[in-house]
Amino acid sequence: MQDGKLAQIVESSRKRGLAVEWSFLLDSLQIERDQGVTVDSTRIPFHLGGREFVIVDAPGHRQFLRNMITGAADAEAAVLVVDALEGAQEQTRRHAMLLRLIGIRHVIVLLNKSDLLDFDQTKIAQAERDVRDLLGRLEITVEAFVPASARDGDNIASRSERAPWYAGPTLVEALAAVPAPASRLALDFRMPVQDVYRFDDVRYVAGRIERGVIRAGDRIMIGLQGQQATVAEICRWHAPENPVAGAGESIALRLEPDLVPDRGDLLFHAHEAGKRRSVRLAFVLVCSGCAAIRCV
Repeated sequence: MQDGKLAQIVESSRKRGLAVEWSFLLDSLQIERDQGVTVDSTRIPFHLGGREFVIVDAPGHRQFLRNMITGAADAEAAVLVVDALEGAQEQTRRHAMLLRLIGIRHVIVLLNKSDLLDFDQTKIAQAERDVRDLLGRLEITVEAFVPASARDGDNIASRSERAPWYAGPTLVEALAAVPAPASRLALDFRMPVQDVYRFDDVRYVAGRIERGVIRAGDRIMIGLQGQQATVAEICRWHAPENPVAGAGESIALRLEPDLVPDRGDLLFHAHEAGKRRSVRLAFVLVCSGCAAIRCV
């Protein structure tokens, strides 16, 4: 943590009449702290067990779902944070569907606010069944369910004395168990749309390839729209004649037909439409938003 960051969080919380609000660690904008909602993405690196992780705090409310897709598109796994008292409500279902769309394979479920259930094993087991049933219908396999109290630190970095019956990993242990990432070039193609530009009579879809490879002639699908198009041309300032582009490159695509994706739409190969997809590590935070974590 940066020098003075903790003192800044404590002071910001005090001014608002709150206990220490740990979400302020990720909220970089004043409006986010004032309104209690994530508006823009923030990236914060940290080290765990000799590995480097990057938290990408991205919005999760309905109005900012495209920002969430853009923020989480290069994540390795997901931490889906669910209010244990409420279970699988609308926002959890929405986030789960987006994880399915993005294709994140490694999912950890954090049943937060388990202290409100007094860490009752029966009640927490019911909340787990509800979430497991939801994710099962989406063909999402859960690596671990962790009953926790993020505010009090129960089962976050150390085991909770209030849940002696729980034998699974803490959140930190579950994160440390995330597999090392494969080569991003070998993964399925994913490109969040940054913008659409028009030059003369030609329209170009611009973005950064987060993973995989795209070639001229490939059939792609626009995630939220469900429309298909063919990549007619790949444009970039370097290697303009190369008809192939890969992970890490910022490019512009000319599509046929001339479709117009929205900012934040996710592009992927059309042949993946009916199968499960995979990407890099995302944190979906309860109620207020979501974040992604990249591990390297």
